[in-house]
Amino acid sequence: MGGKGSYMADQYHRPISRALTQQEAALLRWMLEHCGPDARACMDQIGRLRVVSECTCGCPTIDLALDDQPAATKVGSLIIADAEGKSPEGFRVNVIVHVRDDVISELEVAAFDNTGPFALPRPEDLRAF
Repeated sequence: MGGKGSYMADQYHRPISRALTQQEAALLRWMLEHCGPDARACMDQIGRLRVVSECTCGCPTIDLALDDQPAATKVGSLIIADAEGKSPEGFRVNVIVHVRDDVISELEVAAFDNTGPFALPRPEDLRAF
């Protein structure tokens, strides 16, 4: 894994080091643009984020690092963007952007009625809270 930071592995997190996909970046951008002023304040971080872990359950949740420095894991997160909608497979999902110490730290995507693998929802299939 690149950079000075590293992310601890556990049964729910698979360490990885990669750039955001176009779909992940587009979803994050939509979330930040449509979910209030606190979220919009983080827009400049998107181009500097890297994925440092992926969820192992089959959901598309990712943990993020700004400039290869993962956010402090012992600090509680603040939700700055929250939306719900449908995954491409038709599952009801909740999408949440978390920050820790003013840094985007997680793009969480959880299904309300599914426990198997599913893909990221498209922004047009979401509505902000």
